[in-house]
Order: sequence, then structure tokens, then C-alpha cells
Amino acid sequence: MASSSSGAAEGGPSSKLTAQGYHAYRKANGQLKGASTPAGLDGSMALTSANDLKVAFEMLDEKREGVLNRTQARNWLRCAGWCLPDEELDAMLLGSPSPKKLVPGPERTKWGLKQLMEVLEANRERENTSVVALQQALRRLANNRAKISRERILEFTAQDQDLTEADLEQVLGAVGLSGAKLLDCDSLATKLLGRVCNPPSVLEMHELGQ
Repeated sequence: MASSSSGAAEGGPSSKLTAQGYHAYRKANGQLKGASTPAGLDGSMALTSANDLKVAFEMLDEKREGVLNRTQARNWLRCAGWCLPDEELDAMLLGSPSPKKLVPGPERTKWGLKQLMEVLEANRERENTSVVALQQALRRLANNRAKISRERILEFTAQDQDLTEADLEQVLGAVGLSGAKLLDCDSLATKLLGRVCNPPSVLEMHELGQ
């Protein structure tokens, strides 16, 4: 019993299964280095310590090459909390202030962890998406209605984002909307970005997958 309590206090493996345990672990293992918090939400971007981001890099580096291609690098930035379109993420990766002001010359096609951490540092003052922006996007997808159907979201994600129905169900489950058929756009946007800032723990993800 004492060893279990000690493990939790020291940030051992068992303590990281809960949200509280992760928070303590992150505090003990380095400064958060992720994206800025979306406007409209409070707090900081969780699970973005140097160690968290190293783990994300290793998961994306499936061939163990020590570098990520552009698609993988975008996904890594999203693991760091950036909720931006591909062109905005590309501008970050290429060292440009915006997609319209790309730096001339040959473009980089591979990024190591060191280069990606430098990208994060260089963009610490860049604005992330906002709750209002996502609310407006969901309303547009819902044909300017206040609520959007689960089927409409699935149609969009399947066509444009290559996500399955199971993927969508897991996302909705993570924000407490599992099985919902009609979703309020404003509430959904707030819940989704809130989960980006505070991702589910390992235990929660296991439960969602069952």
C-alpha cells in the first residue's frame, strides 16, 4: 500500500492513469511547451512537456527514421495542441508568419525532433484557433443552424478527413456525447477544444475503446 502511494506521489506509472496523476507528472517532468490555449478557454495545453512531445514523435516515426515527413510533422504539431488548417501548419514548419508569406528557396521535407521543438519555440506567440472560430465552422457545416447532426459530421470527416465512424464515436465519447444524434454547435466546439487542452488519460482512452 505504501509503495503504491509512493509511486503516485513520485509520478510513477500507476499515477499517470488519472488526469490528476498526469498533471502531477507533467509538473515534475518539465515545462509545458505546446500550443497557446485557444481563445475562449482558460488554462494551459496539457500533455505537452518535452517528454510528452518526444513520445508523440516516436509514435509518429513508425519507420524509426528519426525524422517525420510533412504529414507526420503536421500531426505532431496537432499533438502539441495546434488546431489549425494544413496551410497554417505548413507555414509554421517552413518558418513563415503566414501561408501567404512563405520563405523563398527549397522547402524542407523532413523534420527531426530538435527542429520541431524549435518550430514550437518560434511560434510561442502565434494565435491558435478560438472557440468562436470553431463554433462558426460547425454552424457553416450545419447550414447555419444552431445544431448539427451526427450524420453530417460523419459525412464530412469520412470524405475530407479520412476518419471512421468508430473514430468519431470515440471523439464524441471523450467529450461526453457518446450516442448523441443532434449536437449543439456552440457546446460541441467548447467541449472539443477543452479536450484538446486536457486530453483523456490512458485509463479514459482504454474505457472509451471498449
